[in-house]
Amino acid sequence: MWGQNENTKSCFGCELKDHLFHYLTRDELALIDKNKQTVVFKNGETIFKSGGPLTHIICIIRGMAKVYLENDEIPQKRILLDIVKPVQIIGGPGFLIDDKHYTTVTALENAAVCFIKTEYFLQTMRSNPEFSMQIIKHINRRTIFYFEKLYNFTYKNAHGKIANTLLYLSDKIYKNKSFECFLNRQDIADMSGMTKESAVRILKEFEREKLIVCQTNRFDILNMEALEKISRFG
Repeated sequence: MWGQNENTKSCFGCELKDHLFHYLTRDELALIDKNKQTVVFKNGETIFKSGGPLTHIICIIRGMAKVYLENDEIPQKRILLDIVKPVQIIGGPGFLIDDKHYTTVTALENAAVCFIKTEYFLQTMRSNPEFSMQIIKHINRRTIFYFEKLYNFTYKNAHGKIANTLLYLSDKIYKNKSFECFLNRQDIADMSGMTKESAVRILKEFEREKLIVCQTNRFDILNMEALEKISRFG
């Protein structure tokens, strides 16, 4: 179920609109604005589910969400692919293929999400080649990121994986050496491609070596250079 509806201002006055929308004409943006629906989700609520129909493209305008692969037959085995934050468009590889979601997206904290019907998104892509080019660039950047994640899962050892996850959260998501997040230890494990027990053990090792301090949801990176070295050669 979608969360609670929220009245938001027009796309024209929204400072949070994704940079991709800056390539739209006024008429094209008006089409998106007229047909969008903004919904508020509480932390942990599902925004869309793997295997479900892909009827909307979404844009996170407040809060954060996590994107992961899951298998209903083995629910405890899942891969946390990414953390998305304002302002980012999320569609999925099923768009224009079979109109099915291949990932699950859940709110990582209270989040506001704009839903745009795929038919209007596609109409805009057809009428605006520059917008379509930017969409392709966006998709390719995400594909490169997932290739890098696949490499990390395949070739890095456990210490390198955890170091890589901590650096990603620090550099790309929170942009600070000290940060608080809603990720639990299972999420950290899922993001690193390992068991929860292994992730907890390595975090404790990093603490003993005075590389980090972690207390519940707060992380402080004390030795960035050492973590970068572990991530690079681990």
